Amino acid sequence: MSYSIIGIIAIMVHLIINRDMLWHYSDYTDVPAYKEYREYILGMLFFCVADVLWGFLNDLRLVVPLYAVTVIYFITMMAGFLLWTRYVAAYMEGDGHSLFRRILFVIGIVLFCCEIVILIINFFVPIQFYYDEKAVYHAGGARYVTLAMQVVLFLATSVYTFAIKPSNESAIRRLRRSVGLFGVLMAALIILQLFYPMLPLYSIGYLLSSCMLHSFVVEEEKDEYRKNLQEMLDRTRQQSLELGDARRKIYTDPLTGVGSKQAYLEDVDALDTLIRDDKAEDFGVIVIDLNDLKIINDTLGHDTGDIYIYNAAMLICEFFDRCPVYRIGGDEFAVILQGESYQSRNEHLAAFETQIDSNLRTDKVVIFSGMSEYNRGADTRYLSVFERADQKMYRRKRRLKRMNGSLSRQTLPQTGVKSAVKM
Repeated sequence: MSYSIIGIIAIMVHLIINRDMLWHYSDYTDVPAYKEYREYILGMLFFCVADVLWGFLNDLRLVVPLYAVTVIYFITMMAGFLLWTRYVAAYMEGDGHSLFRRILFVIGIVLFCCEIVILIINFFVPIQFYYDEKAVYHAGGARYVTLAMQVVLFLATSVYTFAIKPSNESAIRRLRRSVGLFGVLMAALIILQLFYPMLPLYSIGYLLSSCMLHSFVVEEEKDEYRKNLQEMLDRTRQQSLELGDARRKIYTDPLTGVGSKQAYLEDVDALDTLIRDDKAEDFGVIVIDLNDLKIINDTLGHDTGDIYIYNAAMLICEFFDRCPVYRIGGDEFAVILQGESYQSRNEHLAAFETQIDSNLRTDKVVIFSGMSEYNRGADTRYLSVFERADQKMYRRKRRLKRMNGSLSRQTLPQTGVKSAVKM
């Protein structure tokens, strides 16, 4: 029973420190050689289970079950060794040591196959081990050869990893350090196992090496993975911000802050699609034109003209604050009315035109406007609605001119607030 305690502890430690890799391994697909490491951990667990069973059966002195478990013990021992060579070879892939990786992996396969052959022969000739009539274990010469070859390979791996030129890459340095220490530790414990076959030294080696690999490689790889993931998220967030900023520049008029012509054209295209599919809700369009912008630019300068455009846009947004407003030309604007704004369109337009009538008398910003509504069944495209609104805008412009004379001969409109700035 005392022999099995070490194996039981080893199993518990493996399950605790490697729980994420064993049960949530899909979260670590970007960790180098994660699949090979997981298979190596499973190999260690199977060996420890076989070691525990051997301890219990050895106490019971049951020859046949003992023999069967001992065979399983040696198979899982060499399978674990093979999986370790496979893990190291996979982890070192791409670091410039392909020859060493191939040699290491090939030797692991050869030793595993040799062990299978030896165990088959052992059924007929006890070259690996045998039990006497009292169920006492006796080691054969092949056992010492097999363990000695493992010692040589572990030490060779350690010497190689410690002797080669240090790398500037932290991941490779971690691998070399962990593989080197792993090899030294396992070689030392296997040497002791040669002389003390009744002690669970191989399980102790697996236990300590698992903790070492988990600390030196897996945990640091997880940290590296989290760091890389965070950097990727930061880059994605930054790209999203840059994309959002670019979209704002494309879809926002730089002078007034209202929608740009590009935004207008895309929204019109979306409305045309809805009209074509007979899915368009009721909507209206207001077409707006500024008065005397050319005269202001020619006489007072373009900076003053820009202030005039800006203040006109602010006036439009004041009365149609819940609607998309677009600047579609130098002195032309459009407002699309939908939802609640469409329902109260007449009230909003009347209040807006009342303000413009007042501005006309006080030489402030003067804007001509016209509105039209979408006629389901008759209008097959947005342009039909726009053209009717445009015609109404020109009729209002002519009417105001007849009422007030030639507006262009009046005092130039005031450009607006003194604090107006160019956006």
